Amino acid sequence: MPRRESPREIPTYLATEGRTRPRTEVKGLKDLLTRLVWLREEPRPGQNLSPAQGALLDAVRGGSLTLADAAAYLRQPPVAIRILTCDLMDLGLVQAAPPAAQNDVDLMERVLHGLRKLKDTAA
Repeated sequence: MPRRESPREIPTYLATEGRTRPRTEVKGLKDLLTRLVWLREEPRPGQNLSPAQGALLDAVRGGSLTLADAAAYLRQPPVAIRILTCDLMDLGLVQAAPPAAQNDVDLMERVLHGLRKLKDTAA
């Protein structure tokens, strides 16, 4: 699904309203591969979203997006995306879905070993 054109950049301190932590801490948002899933809800009248919250909701609208993808798309640091995500979750507009698979350290070590062998044979 094609994404809309890149949003206007918003300085991080304005995007988070100067906060370094969310108002309500949500468990499960530590992993950058956590997916944000749109709940098919629109902000209710009187529910004024900040421009940064609106940009994040627009990015997620119609599907899902990982925290890392949202940070890259909105050109914001991951901590700012976590704060905005918690805000949208508090409003009932998005939910978080954990990554499908956990990291397999043994597999990553074998891949790293294989890559090192390739590098040594190529030299």
